[in-house]
Amino acid sequence: MSRRMSETASVRSFDSIPTMADVEATLGCVDMNQRYELYSGRLVSFAEVGHPCGHPVFCFLGLGCMRYYSIILEDLAFKHSLRIYCIDRPGVGMSQPADPESWTPLRMAEIVEEMANGFNIQKFSVMGHSCGAIYAMACALRLKPRIVGTVWLMSPWVHLTLAKRMKWIKHMPTTLLKSQSTASLLYKSLSVAAKEPPCKSDPNILNYDREKLVKAMLQDNLAESLEGANNDLMVCLELYHSFGFSYKDVTLPVHVFWGTKDAVISKEAVDWMEQRLPQCTLSVIEGGTHGLLWRADVVSKIFKGIASSWKLAEFERSLSQRWSIKQLGLNKHQSYRSSTYSAVQQAIQTSNIYDTQQTLYQSQQIFEDPDRF
Repeated sequence: MSRRMSETASVRSFDSIPTMADVEATLGCVDMNQRYELYSGRLVSFAEVGHPCGHPVFCFLGLGCMRYYSIILEDLAFKHSLRIYCIDRPGVGMSQPADPESWTPLRMAEIVEEMANGFNIQKFSVMGHSCGAIYAMACALRLKPRIVGTVWLMSPWVHLTLAKRMKWIKHMPTTLLKSQSTASLLYKSLSVAAKEPPCKSDPNILNYDREKLVKAMLQDNLAESLEGANNDLMVCLELYHSFGFSYKDVTLPVHVFWGTKDAVISKEAVDWMEQRLPQCTLSVIEGGTHGLLWRADVVSKIFKGIASSWKLAEFERSLSQRWSIKQLGLNKHQSYRSSTYSAVQQAIQTSNIYDTQQTLYQSQQIFEDPDRF
């Protein structure tokens, strides 16, 4: 049974540049301010944006970012028939806090599993930005059978030993790192890079006044989620314990986007992912900063890839329903099905949507009339 609790009206889409009142009304609408009661009794807040009947995608935001940031994905998610679920981690937004010393990314995977079960979501996709990559990868490890297609990551955080630009943190006394003032300072310095909008020449994701939206989201973020931001920071720094797993344990395909002007994540870190993960594709965005979530070109590629993965999954399910192995009979058709699946997977990995659609269409024609081939 779904246990949602929500407030006011639904997400609005603007035909013109919105006023500050429009922005505040949007951030205060029902889809942006939902809560779910876990079996433990703890409440977590979350937002839903995109197509109301779209394919489900769990999106994990960066350091301390609350659900409001998902609003920038609204238009593109609707365009690609995707429904984005963005959950506030403990202590962020309206989510009740958890003990930071016992909180791990793998526990976030348990929350996702419980909520997916509550919403009767059997399959879903995952994506993550910055610190959110840790939680996306935790889901990829723990919930692998339920994930459709590739794990999509933007400017992903890695283990501190690989984040060469932040080696100085390891030399700070533990008591100082735990202090509220230092954690707040680190959060603010990192979040400036994480939320830096791209230059004006880059395409917009949403038709809005960027400055007004950023101001409103930052105000709400800092007002509600400082405790959760500190908890996120402790996870990133692995202060209390390690992540609980290694990225190398994830066997699902992973696609990483990284910008050449990223001031937080080094090129060495994403190179390590490309070299060490079983299936990892790296896309380098020339001139991109750490805030790739704001770039419509990057998000469009991700959403196109997710949409194609769902088409492939539906195609495979349709085949299994319409044809038994006995009906297929001939080895050449079984062989063709295997090669077709591989071809589509490769097209999705390279974000070649035209090749994906063409391969799916040709496959459908062959399986509908196998005697022609």
